[in-house]
Amino acid sequence: MVTRLPILILFIALLAAETTPSLAQTGSQLQLALIGEGSGPYTVPAGEVGQLKMEILNTGAVEVYLIEGDTYLDPNLNGNWQLIHSETMGNFHLNSMQSAIWTFDLAMPGKIQAANVTNDVPQVVLLVKIIYSASSNLQQTEQVEFTLNVPGAAVEQSNPIWLSLVGIVTVASIVTFACIVAWRKRLFP
Repeated sequence: MVTRLPILILFIALLAAETTPSLAQTGSQLQLALIGEGSGPYTVPAGEVGQLKMEILNTGAVEVYLIEGDTYLDPNLNGNWQLIHSETMGNFHLNSMQSAIWTFDLAMPGKIQAANVTNDVPQVVLLVKIIYSASSNLQQTEQVEFTLNVPGAAVEQSNPIWLSLVGIVTVASIVTFACIVAWRKRLFP
């Protein structure tokens, strides 16, 4: 029995080593990154058109063909993504570990809400989707979200009435809990 254990462990290790490459291929085929203005976040003022550059890197083991690039914004911060820009990429071919630069004009809506994240410059999230096909001819999608500075955007403000109500409910809950604990200690000393 003792001599079979090392053989079993070796067999399991070899089996795991054989399955690891196939698991790695199921991950992301493309890596997307905005380039040009340092490390970001990038700036496109509200109501203006800004030119953005994106590097599309094929990190997979097979060649791909870029079909379409789409960009989306959530202008009302309600979870409703709207298509802002769409562009065909003409089945641009990328071998493994090759990259392409996609330059596109982003027309930032004049009326857009931004999250008050930094208390400085309003920021929005840009969703980028790249549609591509691999050698299997099946269309796939890679999508990534990027933060953009949007000077002139309407900043979402927290509602002070709701904050007051939350504070009142919290204080009332604490007082009620304290009263229950005191009452129980008094009844059951």
